[in-house]
Amino acid sequence: MAEIFRSVESNREFDSLYRKGFIKKILGTLKNYKNRLLPLNQIKDIIGTGEEHHLGVKTVEVDKIIGSENRFEDFDRAFLPLNKFNRRKWTSIRSYYEQHESLPIISLYKIGDYYFIRDGHNRVSVAKNSGQLYIDAEVIEITIPKIQFNSSSPEKYFLALEEHVFREKTGLQNIQITLPGGYREIIKLIQCFQCSECPNNQMAREQCSNKIPWEIAVQQWYQNCYSPATEKIEKSGIMKQFKNRTLADLYLWFLFNAEVLRKAACFIPSHSHRKAIRKKPQNFLFNKNYF
Repeated sequence: MAEIFRSVESNREFDSLYRKGFIKKILGTLKNYKNRLLPLNQIKDIIGTGEEHHLGVKTVEVDKIIGSENRFEDFDRAFLPLNKFNRRKWTSIRSYYEQHESLPIISLYKIGDYYFIRDGHNRVSVAKNSGQLYIDAEVIEITIPKIQFNSSSPEKYFLALEEHVFREKTGLQNIQITLPGGYREIIKLIQCFQCSECPNNQMAREQCSNKIPWEIAVQQWYQNCYSPATEKIEKSGIMKQFKNRTLADLYLWFLFNAEVLRKAACFIPSHSHRKAIRKKPQNFLFNKNYF
């Protein structure tokens, strides 16, 4: 009888948490980057990684677990379940927790001050939503460059790491980016310039046979590509529409949306559309909700 009661209560709790996550998703709050679990592979790609060191079993602060190796779309940052297929496993773990008041050890990667789940997403979800502050985990630490940076925001922390890697690699000091992954994209652009073409993958960029020396590529890319483009952006006055962004942010945005802009430039609107465009020209090509 007690087991049946625990099962009913676990299913009821799962439904409640799932509704919470679903409502947040519908309302669009999950579009805020801070509400998402950070994907480990993207962080590795952005900041670069060093060796892995096994730290053994550690007691970890649950609030420091902010990402996942492969299930970052199944839970949000509060570890609310976002997929119903989690129900059976989640409720089973919740019933176990109710009975034993403890959870099996999970497996984590540690990068800096934060943790990414290798195995144990449902256990973390149960722990966090039961008010548990700490959890035991087998931890593998991935070494990264050490920087002096104090922030309670994982996004700001990893952006600072990304910036550090960028400065060390390029020596460029006057490019400022506010979007995670932006510095890494600049490095890829320089690698493409270095090869005189743009291979799609990292290995091809590193192994291309006709590349110019890296220091020269950085200097020439900055002088011949970045500077002329950002000067035009600055002279256009469009920066006034994006006060929280930088020239480098806009530069990347234009590159990534070049095809959309070309189509927009070729679009011939009706008479009524032309009136609307004249009234609000900035909304024709730029949507602040996407930037």
